[in-house]
Amino acid sequence: MFRYKLKIIFLFGMIASLLSACLKRENQSLDFNTEIRPILNQKCIACHGGVKQLGGISFVKEALALQKGESGSFAIVPGHPEKSELIKRIEHHDLELRMPYEKEALPKQEISLLKKWIKQGAQWDTHWAYEAPIASLPKLNSKWAENEVDLFVLQQLQDQGWKPSLKADKATLLRRLSLDLIGLPPSPTEVQAFIADDREDAYEQVVDQLLASPHFGERWASMWLDLARYADSKGYQKDNIRKDIWRYRDWVIQAFNDDMPFDEFTKQQLAGDLIQAPSSSQLLATAFHRNTMTNDEGGTDDEEFRVAAVIDRVNTTMEIWQATTIACVQCHDHPYDPIEHQRFYELYAFFNNTADSDAYDDRPKIDLYSPIQIQARKELDRRLNNLIQEGKDTTTEAYQNLLSDYLSVQAAPIPVMEELPKEQARKSHVFERGNWLVHGEEVQASPPKHFLDFDEKVAPDRLGLSEWLMNPENPLTSRVIVNRFWEQIFGYGMVTTLEDFGTQGDIPIQKELLDWLAYQFAHDMDWSVKKLLKTIVLSATYQQSSEINPAQLEADPENLYLSRGPRYRLSAEQIRDQALVVSGLFNKKVGGPSVMPYQPDGVWNIIRHTASWETSEQGNQHRRALYTFWRRVSPYPSMLTFDAPTRELCASRRIRTNTPTQALTTLNDPVFVEAAQALAQRMINEGGSSTQEQIAYGLELALLKKAGEERLQILSDLYRNTLIEYDTKFPQQNPSTKAMELVANTILNLSELLTKT
Repeated sequence: MFRYKLKIIFLFGMIASLLSACLKRENQSLDFNTEIRPILNQKCIACHGGVKQLGGISFVKEALALQKGESGSFAIVPGHPEKSELIKRIEHHDLELRMPYEKEALPKQEISLLKKWIKQGAQWDTHWAYEAPIASLPKLNSKWAENEVDLFVLQQLQDQGWKPSLKADKATLLRRLSLDLIGLPPSPTEVQAFIADDREDAYEQVVDQLLASPHFGERWASMWLDLARYADSKGYQKDNIRKDIWRYRDWVIQAFNDDMPFDEFTKQQLAGDLIQAPSSSQLLATAFHRNTMTNDEGGTDDEEFRVAAVIDRVNTTMEIWQATTIACVQCHDHPYDPIEHQRFYELYAFFNNTADSDAYDDRPKIDLYSPIQIQARKELDRRLNNLIQEGKDTTTEAYQNLLSDYLSVQAAPIPVMEELPKEQARKSHVFERGNWLVHGEEVQASPPKHFLDFDEKVAPDRLGLSEWLMNPENPLTSRVIVNRFWEQIFGYGMVTTLEDFGTQGDIPIQKELLDWLAYQFAHDMDWSVKKLLKTIVLSATYQQSSEINPAQLEADPENLYLSRGPRYRLSAEQIRDQALVVSGLFNKKVGGPSVMPYQPDGVWNIIRHTASWETSEQGNQHRRALYTFWRRVSPYPSMLTFDAPTRELCASRRIRTNTPTQALTTLNDPVFVEAAQALAQRMINEGGSSTQEQIAYGLELALLKKAGEERLQILSDLYRNTLIEYDTKFPQQNPSTKAMELVANTILNLSELLTKT
């Protein structure tokens, strides 16, 4: 009997506990941004948003959602789901009246959430990305953590019941680090030196060396030029050449190498001409917005295409710095985010008073030298003087080459931004339904106040806009920029939709980490890109092995929880550059005019206004992919194959694809064939006396590790079988060399080489 009573008491206790838990859950406040907004965006806003507002109802903003509809009823009555038309309609039994109209009914769970939210008062929280980042650290003690980044990651892993991976081996880690920071692999000698270095700060020393490398600026310029829609041509059907725009690319390289604070980097590109007494370098920076396409074909309307260029500048600026998709606001209110139609043209007004037009000569221009040119000219002057003083023959090939280099760094006209004088200022108007010929009300320059108020003390021009963007209190900028650099390191952004931080963008799993890094970047790091990257790569999170088990792959295929190191295919530029480095063909020269490596004949024949592709010589064909001549209508084919954008418009991220043409490119493209031939010669000349030693040497040059016996045997068999076949069919073509070239080609196509691990 006593035991029976105990059971009864225990049972009642369990029931009470469950009831208490249920009651607690019922009273717990819902999170609007994560639980309610997604339902409204996915199920309601197509008909009740910024474009369509059927029945006079919109769920984009609180004020619109709480007003009376055309039927005379309120869609939402805070505190009273039973009086709310929204609830009545989503539960209606008549299919003609039930919402969403002619779509599947909402699941019971979603209806329950909406009811609960309205009952709790229908609180309409600000979207997370529009609130200022909060810099608070998790309260964790961890021997694993190397810096604050790891505390956030470890907290998330523990919440999932996971553990971080082991540290990557030193050879793998150095290759990863070098590819990430300078875009190039290390040499075997550098790897061996790092492995042998047992100092506590050996890793940090290598990080600092890579951050100081002149190749650092090249690697990060590659990312920025996608955003800046940089090309050596003007776009549209003729796609005429912009001969000297490469000097802007040199400016970007130098800016990253100098670790120019990102706020200054921004101001100079958006408004360098408006800085008091601007230097030639600051003027050159404004070529950023002269990368816009121009159409100078006969019969085109200059004003129409000038307007198109200004619209592109608005869209590009907002995408790069605010991750805000604003192009749709040209014609109507934003369908999902709280940005009204008029706001687009208030932004448009910032860019509407520049002196450039769509005319053929692309005025205004300036004659100037880039920072890299200045250094190059000083060196060349010291050398066009030593030759003269030594009385050397000026007809020699060496002198002619020097003269050619000197001419390439002469001052040249670069298209830049220039503000019209006040007496010539244009008026800006709303374009009715986006039609540039139909002007609505006049507007003044102003950014979206929903993000951050515009300081009235600041001039309403491009310089003022840049200061608004780079204000540390702007809730978007630091988050957006940190996310861009994070994506370049880990393969995915913490917000995977790099281009869209709005309500339709992805919600970050690592939001607290993003906020902390964003705050640090804008405040404690003083907008230093090198400090930001150093913080990321010094973390234990970054140094994890990328080895993956099936359970991890299934649970988190994109590694958003960061339970392992980054692992993904290299970029188009890195794949090409790595082949040149491993083969020994790589030309390390930094800066200068665009070059023309091998390209199949006839590729440019599709362009109405043709220009000749003249393959570069004297090693220039082996320069970094960054310097490849970029024609918008017909970009370099192998780069497109590996997902590089055409750069007609701003490109926030490259979507990695897997296609057969990629393998065909690395097997057969002349650049990779030549690299295989050069690698084979290195293997023969430097690898030792035996074939097996030579193959092992080639593998170590490529993978930076000693060759495994199984792989070595496979490649040795390939060599022997090929040699037998070549001996029989092509005895006059040096079969042993040709067989080694095939082995080298195979090495350059190994998955480990084409992937960052």
